[in-house]
Amino acid sequence: MKTTILIIDDDEAILRALSRLLSQDHVVVCFSDPCAAIKYTKLNNVNLVICDLLMPTLNGLTVLKEIRLIKPHCSRMLLTGYAELEATKHAIYKNIDNIITAKPWDNFELTMVINLLIENSFLRANQYVEKES
Repeated sequence: MKTTILIIDDDEAILRALSRLLSQDHVVVCFSDPCAAIKYTKLNNVNLVICDLLMPTLNGLTVLKEIRLIKPHCSRMLLTGYAELEATKHAIYKNIDNIITAKPWDNFELTMVINLLIENSFLRANQYVEKES
């Protein structure tokens, strides 16, 4: 069974590039509208969310914080082309995301990190089920 990766970015070229890179091994769902992505997350199984930091309607920190409340076991990756140290510190401090990756990325490194994040997502989901039992 393929895992689901949700990608949120206002740049269509980024969405296409990541979709091409990841769609062979994963189900990739792309959104340029963060609000629509949050609604999708409420109704569907998602293993990993990759979200841009700076977008016109909602910033990535807000989106990932909301998704964390909806799907606490889902791994989260913040993708940014900006060197915003304060936003990065805030994301880590508040445990909003699991990792921060810069644009442009190295395809090999990115896919390795994504595989680790998805594995962590499954581990967290299993721990959640065990606690509920």
